[in-house]
Amino acid sequence: MHPSLIIARKEFRAAFRNRLFLTITLLFLGLSILSVYIGSTTKRAEMRIYNETVTSLQAEGVAVIPPAPEIHTLTILSNLTEYVAIVGAILAVILGYNALIEEKESGGLKLILSRPVYRDQLLIGKLLGNTAVIACLLGLVFVFNLVLLVVIGGIFPTFGEVVRLFTFTIMALAYMLIFLSLAMLLSIRLNNAATVFLISLVVWVLLSFVVPQMADAMMTNSSVVNSISGVINQIPQETAVSQAINYLSPTWHLRNIGGELLQFAPGSGAISAGTLVGHTLAVLLVLLAPTALFIAAGFAVFQRNETLVLES
Repeated sequence: MHPSLIIARKEFRAAFRNRLFLTITLLFLGLSILSVYIGSTTKRAEMRIYNETVTSLQAEGVAVIPPAPEIHTLTILSNLTEYVAIVGAILAVILGYNALIEEKESGGLKLILSRPVYRDQLLIGKLLGNTAVIACLLGLVFVFNLVLLVVIGGIFPTFGEVVRLFTFTIMALAYMLIFLSLAMLLSIRLNNAATVFLISLVVWVLLSFVVPQMADAMMTNSSVVNSISGVINQIPQETAVSQAINYLSPTWHLRNIGGELLQFAPGSGAISAGTLVGHTLAVLLVLLAPTALFIAAGFAVFQRNETLVLES
């Protein structure tokens, strides 16, 4: 077997022996159950209120009945976007920073590299192994949510809805790879596990929360007068600056495409298939770009690191 595949298999097995990783994984699955339960309960409540309203109007002899609320099946899974953005990113950081830092601190990395294993083979193996772990986890979440929709929600998704959910799973994988590759780069560059973990989390917080908040601060408010009540409402509107700032946040991209794929964003139900495919491919490229940059930087730093040579 190729050395990279042997290392990948070892990384895959090691991840599922990590108690912290397993704990957060179980939390992720538990949140999925809660999300489907809350979403299906909300959907039933909305339909019950609508039916009661229709019954009341018909009893009063009202001829014009308001249309039923537009509720899409995948809207029930809308919280999945936030779970991936938060819990998924933390899982990726844990995998990335564990990839090399423990072996560096123990001196085991020098011993590995003293054997007939090239540095690029080692990194490729670790990257493949941890990517397989994330893909396996997201695949489990994908199947888990489909089963929950049937068991808890009493809903059988259509083929198109299954494709949408699977596409979102691919986007989640691309998103999590950003933080996996970032943590791996930092573990190559730095020698302290706590520092690597802390910096990775700080970068995640900046990209996921600080940058979007900065974009919100750059928005303009338009005054709109309610024609019925006469109340003046302030509606935030994006500017070129706020859009440019948001573009720097992978979490913003994930939330946007998640809203379109899972159909909980306003107007997402009217988006054509061609437009949705175009948006999805564009966001996928945007999410893969920083991953490619971090991986390339990691390989460059790792190949030139002379401190990893075992002294004779």
